[in-house]
Amino acid sequence: MTKFTSKLRRRQLDEYLSKYRELGSPPNGFISEIRHALEMSSYVLAERMEVSQPAVIKLEESEKNGTITLSSLKKAASALGCKVVYGLIPDTSLEATIYDQARRRAEILSESIFKTMGLEKQTASAADKESIIEEITNELLSKSKRELWKHDH
Repeated sequence: MTKFTSKLRRRQLDEYLSKYRELGSPPNGFISEIRHALEMSSYVLAERMEVSQPAVIKLEESEKNGTITLSSLKKAASALGCKVVYGLIPDTSLEATIYDQARRRAEILSESIFKTMGLEKQTASAADKESIIEEITNELLSKSKRELWKHDH
């Protein structure tokens, strides 16, 4: 994929995903909340799922705790007349994530420059340091983005 096609795709994906950024889960999880909204007992849900009632309670707890499996969530959703929509939503835009990563890498790379300057009894003002970091950031952004993620611990 060319650099421009990749950037366009990233912008399109950012636009698509932005509407989902504010989504979250209900405090008690979707299974419990939807079951209660439908006025369905845990016994009826258990029957529809072909599991025991304690298994439903355990399932609702595992969703609330974030330990539920995707297959269990799908089974419960189906029994509730729902579907599971799975997705990964970036905290910020993909463009911002790439810029922030380039900036972190630039700060790491610039440390050796500033260390060498210090050994040579040269000083750099905060503005000079910022300018160098920004220059390195821009250089990193002009190259393959795959390089940004190497040696990132």
